[in-house]
Amino acid sequence: MHELRTPHGRIRLETDGVLTPLGSAGEPAAAGSGLAADLVAAVLSGAPDGLECSPGELRIVRTPLPAAVAATDESAVAVDMTNLSVVVGGDKIVKLVRSWGGANRSARLLTRLAEAGVEAVPGYFGSLDWHHPTRGQGTLALVSAVVPDAADGWSWAVDDVVSWFQGGEAPRWPAELGRLTAEVHTVLLEAGAAAPPAAAQVRKRASDVLDQALSVTDGDPGLRLTRRASALKDILDAIPETAAPAFDLHGDLHVGQILRAGGNYWLLDFDGDPQLSAAERDLPDTAARDVAHLAASFDMVASVAAKRIQASEPQALRRLYGWSRDATGEMVASYREAAREAGVPDLLDEAMLPGLIAEQLLRELIYAHRFLPRWGYAADGAITHRFPPDQTSQHKEPAWTPPALPRT
Repeated sequence: MHELRTPHGRIRLETDGVLTPLGSAGEPAAAGSGLAADLVAAVLSGAPDGLECSPGELRIVRTPLPAAVAATDESAVAVDMTNLSVVVGGDKIVKLVRSWGGANRSARLLTRLAEAGVEAVPGYFGSLDWHHPTRGQGTLALVSAVVPDAADGWSWAVDDVVSWFQGGEAPRWPAELGRLTAEVHTVLLEAGAAAPPAAAQVRKRASDVLDQALSVTDGDPGLRLTRRASALKDILDAIPETAAPAFDLHGDLHVGQILRAGGNYWLLDFDGDPQLSAAERDLPDTAARDVAHLAASFDMVASVAAKRIQASEPQALRRLYGWSRDATGEMVASYREAAREAGVPDLLDEAMLPGLIAEQLLRELIYAHRFLPRWGYAADGAITHRFPPDQTSQHKEPAWTPPALPRT
């Protein structure tokens, strides 16, 4: 059997590449089993003492971040849907990877950012890697610092937009997120640039996403999407050639990946787009891909805010989705200025953004269909209010309204 063993548990490598964390009695590992604390202690020490694997060998990749005190108390993190994340000692969080190779790029990019001293990413201590004789290297666990009292953007961003809608100040964070993204991108670019993907390749990928979204979206959302298929196709077909450099991106950049605490922001989770294969996630791409993904999430924030306040009148919805367009403009302008200050004024090709935003919103529909059906309303609302319907249809389209709030 291929597995890693620790004093309080083990990680079993299945034949299909699935990594299964187990407690000492063979039960599924969870906070409190001790496995997470064993892995954190190994990474902090810089050596896999007390751990064994068969076959192959274990190695620790340690960053310059000063060592923290190892602890044994563990608490659960409920928001990680893909991996098992556990807080250890109250101030460190370990991500136990559930698929071979699933966090290799994340470990590589986090190490690069830590070595560059980027403050927009939570402190990163390092990783535990298994060097397997037939599978090669696979990151098993990543250890980072906990950001105290932090919330992710699906909470704080929506709160701010709801407050603005009800008479408060307009959120200032779109510009801050643009600068943060540019800061991370310029460091990742320093590791090396590649030629950008050909426009024909980018358009083909986007066209395939439109076809897939049309095939899986039914009911009223499907009717609304079908009426916008022509406009979407025109936008996707217009994605231009670009001379902007390609490099390692975040790959899954949206407000939910951004923590806020005390007025500061931190970017999380460099695993890449979960809808792509590990090989596809690791391909370099241009900055416009990340920026478009972030912009699309502003539209999704508008949808969630509409649900929160139960906005259904056309004027209210126009105001909410108008905010997301303005927020995107502020974010892009801030990114542009930060890139210019960093000496890379041509890092972002803004002409690519309309098509890539459209593709990302379509991907959100597909993601909801595959993994989280209750999330589909957000992408449906964003697409409905961003793209014009076909005016030649003789049938009145069903209006988009947010789903009702759950009863308390």
